[in-house]
Amino acid sequence: MFLELQRTAQRGLAACLIGLFAIAAYAPDFAHAQSLPAYDMATLEAKLESGDLGKIRSLAMQQDGELVYRKRFGKGALGDRVDIRSAGKSITALAVGAAIADGKLAGVDAKVWPLLGSDRGAPHGDITVADLLAMSSALDCNDWDKRSPGQEEKMYRKKEWRKFALALPAREYARDTDGNGPFSYCTAGVFLLGQVVETAVGEPFDLYVQRRLFDPMGIGGAEWRRSRSGEVQSGGQLTISDTALLKIGQMVLDKGLWQGERIVPEAWIKQMLTPHHQLGEHVYYGRLWWLIPLRSARGYEMAFMMKGNGGNIVAIVPALKAVLVVQSESYNAKNAEPNSFAALTAMLMSLPYPKGA
Repeated sequence: MFLELQRTAQRGLAACLIGLFAIAAYAPDFAHAQSLPAYDMATLEAKLESGDLGKIRSLAMQQDGELVYRKRFGKGALGDRVDIRSAGKSITALAVGAAIADGKLAGVDAKVWPLLGSDRGAPHGDITVADLLAMSSALDCNDWDKRSPGQEEKMYRKKEWRKFALALPAREYARDTDGNGPFSYCTAGVFLLGQVVETAVGEPFDLYVQRRLFDPMGIGGAEWRRSRSGEVQSGGQLTISDTALLKIGQMVLDKGLWQGERIVPEAWIKQMLTPHHQLGEHVYYGRLWWLIPLRSARGYEMAFMMKGNGGNIVAIVPALKAVLVVQSESYNAKNAEPNSFAALTAMLMSLPYPKGA
């Protein structure tokens, strides 16, 4: 799969100006395109130190499992945790895969409303785990539209997020010939996935993620945002370190293995990173993971990404056996993603290609 998508990325991607990266969770702009500046690492560091690229706090990258570069910018110290916002959604996808592998969740075809003890009939009763993973459920929920009943800021004003999400109305909805509904970016739906995991495993979502995913990789100190009633925001807003993100990225790059130990099944990694929606000329969405090409020394390479507000990105580039991390606090800034992608491009351009690649 990695090789196939890599070849896809290299075919015709010279025409793909990287302004497509301006797809931000709070303000999508698929039609806009702009070329990114070509920084070398020294120039990039100078711009980050001066604040010209916003509030990027940490850059880190590793290749072939070895740390290549890691530096902190602006306030704070190396290793300080950053709220990565919606990039945390990708960890929820891993938690769903773990629950299925553990035999606690029947699979992606499991229907969500009955599992959570709610009976509303169609179309709510027909919403599956797969629908929520791919942002394609029947919920009238669109974070990119402030008028949407399910827009995430409306959920945050409520004391009980589960009650809010389960009560959302349905939108006009039809599945295509493959059984997929239309894309609509919905944080409330991903929050419900965390509730599904909790119900299935009989354990609080954050404790399950810590025990099942983080502890085997030696990750500690991660902190999830909570509602006023104590519900974990599995739809993102996770405060975590850059080293933890490198580990998560490496595990995904290694198809679910961490230092020889199986964390999630290889088949789940493949499902998670398979495109389900095309959102731009070369921009795809899988199961709570993004698929976007990055410019490298030889052209463009497909990258699998965790991506959140403010320019928070973890990019996995199989062709270079690399994991790149940008942590940023430029929340809601229009230029946050272009700045982070400029940093990713400089980092990737600095890496040599593995022998035989």
